[in-house]
Amino acid sequence: MMRLVIGAKWSSTWTMRGWLACRLSGLPFQAETLYLSRPESKEKLAKASPTGLIPVLEHDGFLVTDTIAIAEYLWELAPGCAIWPTDLKARTAARMSAAEMHAHFGELRAALPMNLIKRWPIRNGIPSNVKLLGRPGVEAQLARVQESWRQTRAAWGADGPYLFGAEFCFADAMWAPMASRFRTYSVPLAPDAQAYADAVLAHPLVAEWVAGAEAAAREIGWDACAAWP
Repeated sequence: MMRLVIGAKWSSTWTMRGWLACRLSGLPFQAETLYLSRPESKEKLAKASPTGLIPVLEHDGFLVTDTIAIAEYLWELAPGCAIWPTDLKARTAARMSAAEMHAHFGELRAALPMNLIKRWPIRNGIPSNVKLLGRPGVEAQLARVQESWRQTRAAWGADGPYLFGAEFCFADAMWAPMASRFRTYSVPLAPDAQAYADAVLAHPLVAEWVAGAEAAAREIGWDACAAWP
């Protein structure tokens, strides 16, 4: 059986995506959590991942690093699974969307780190996320995220709530941590973007991951998990 090494569920964006890819593949796998903040984790990480990064998928002694590569490997093992749309052009467009998320939005991601259990406080009626959203580059990238969703759904998503219609695919999985950031930090979105973000966060697989994050936070200490970042 395949083994997927993941990080903390409430804050590890790439392992969330890797886990979603595994679930979308329909193939059996076991997830092993490695909390990077623990003293023994550096040694364990060196043994688990040749790049020193997670997630990493181990299959019959073969290690697959990088979340996109994991998704593609799983697709090769189970072509026609739910990772990508079945239509060639839609599948290519889905890969383009996933690649944009993979390669861009560094300022936005740095300003709004993912934390699935945290909710940004509002003080005196004013969202206290104003300074975060006002960092250089964030406003433009926030606009581009929404425009990317809008463009993709206009071209491919008429039949349902996701980027490519009725079926949730790996392109949606790639954007799921971004959607969670907007909820965590009370980021105002255009109505169409908010509807898409809500649909992604309500998907059963995403909800299952979030429930796992909440369960882990209760076990470790909710306040400690919510305090970072």
